[in-house]
Amino acid sequence: MDPTPAQPATPGGHDRGAIGDDATDEALMARVVAGDRAAFTALVLRHRGRVFRIARSLTADDAAAEDVLQETFVAALRGAAGFRGEAFRAWLYTIARHQAARSRRRAVPVPTDDDTLEALGAAAGWGDPAAGTAAALDDRERVARALDALSPDDRELLVLRDVEGLSGDETARVLGVGVRAMKSRLHRARLRLAAALRAPEGADHAGS
Repeated sequence: MDPTPAQPATPGGHDRGAIGDDATDEALMARVVAGDRAAFTALVLRHRGRVFRIARSLTADDAAAEDVLQETFVAALRGAAGFRGEAFRAWLYTIARHQAARSRRRAVPVPTDDDTLEALGAAAGWGDPAAGTAAALDDRERVARALDALSPDDRELLVLRDVEGLSGDETARVLGVGVRAMKSRLHRARLRLAAALRAPEGADHAGS
């Protein structure tokens, strides 16, 4: 699926020339607001892989993630005039999570409040010198399966912070929470991922 929606022509009906790789996202957005379709195409090409990963973390389904990818860039183009120069990735990922929330047909169970840090730590292998997950982390397919076993909230947080490398402030802004709350949730999400990686293949970890 081509994630680039139909775009408005620039004044005079011409693009404004090639876009350099060194152009910042914010500079490209300024050109998009002015009607430069080449700038928007450059943003799509630059970020579509990242947006897909965010969408996939929320939907756990490739087809649904493709739909969210398309809808995110359509919404970004339509809402370009509302961009106020904030961190572009955080702005774009916020749109992606809203689109994913709209398209989600069935909620995945969220971990319950009785997930204590002690229980999570034990499942993750705290205190067990032989419980390292380095080998598992080298197995991309196993990591992907472990991520899919987590709740959408955990997957999203891990992808934003550990895969996309957003800062703590940016991640908290995307999620609409405080930095302290984000850090607490991230700590638990990492523990759940470690526990999922340690569990026997085929076990159901959702909500554990």
